[in-house]
Amino acid sequence: MPSPSGKLTWELAFSQRFNRIFDRLLAALPFLLDPLRMKAVAIETTTGCTRKCAYCPPHSAADIPPLLMKRGTYLSILASLSRNNFSGSVYFNLYGESLLDDRLEDWLGLARAALPWAKLAIFTNGDLLTAARYLALKKSGMDYMALSQHSEQLSARLVGTLEALARDHPGLYNIKLTDYHRLYYAESNRLGVLNNKGGLADVKRRPPPRCRDVESAAVDCLGNVLLCCNDCTSSYVFGNAGETDLFRIWNSPSFTAARRLAQRGKKPFEICRRCMGGEGLSVEMPRAKAKRLPAAFSDMPGTGAAPAPERDKP
Repeated sequence: MPSPSGKLTWELAFSQRFNRIFDRLLAALPFLLDPLRMKAVAIETTTGCTRKCAYCPPHSAADIPPLLMKRGTYLSILASLSRNNFSGSVYFNLYGESLLDDRLEDWLGLARAALPWAKLAIFTNGDLLTAARYLALKKSGMDYMALSQHSEQLSARLVGTLEALARDHPGLYNIKLTDYHRLYYAESNRLGVLNNKGGLADVKRRPPPRCRDVESAAVDCLGNVLLCCNDCTSSYVFGNAGETDLFRIWNSPSFTAARRLAQRGKKPFEICRRCMGGEGLSVEMPRAKAKRLPAAFSDMPGTGAAPAPERDKP
């Protein structure tokens, strides 16, 4: 069971330091990188949330509408993953609180049946977590729960829930805790875990040697397949998974080229340059109204547009 104080585990610190060293090696040996491999896919079933964290622009700086993904879109995503024998991780998250979606158990069951070898993870801030809900999610196929701490201390109610689960159901207890509050307020993102969302969040970090986020697919609640999970305003859309096969979008020449550049430490778009530059808040959140959120970046001419050719170098 995670400590009630929510302290970061040594594994997190070790992995961040190891990744920086390893990423320098991979940036120098780009032939080891595979832009066609999809390590994970994040599916945003809802945009609603119970919090307004400073490092989450859609909720802290913009009034993102509380939307739900359509069932047909979700089934299309699962069908594509199943056809391609996907065995990576499926994350139920992006910019919403997953436990607000009362369809979660049903959708987990569908994912478990379609993707027997995949790892299914629910991301939550724990505000709505109960022992009964956790057990229902496990029964439906959840492999583990990623619990995000956004306050200085976990609430007494949540600590009690975690203690009860660990005590009464040790064989089913698999919760991984990350203390984002401490990372942002106490440690100033020293480990580089937090991202500035392309300059939309006031988060600073050392520029990473290359981008790891493009190695996982990100699908927003409208079905848009995004450049990466940090594109919180869906400015870089390469297709819609409810209309076109997800892997067809993923393997398209323009999307593959963009990922290859970012993997190698290049910066094909403005969001990449600001994100990998390491500076904090440097882009103003647009105030216009849009179905999800108005785009904050406009250097991608159209859906599936290729990055600037002069940057497409090894």
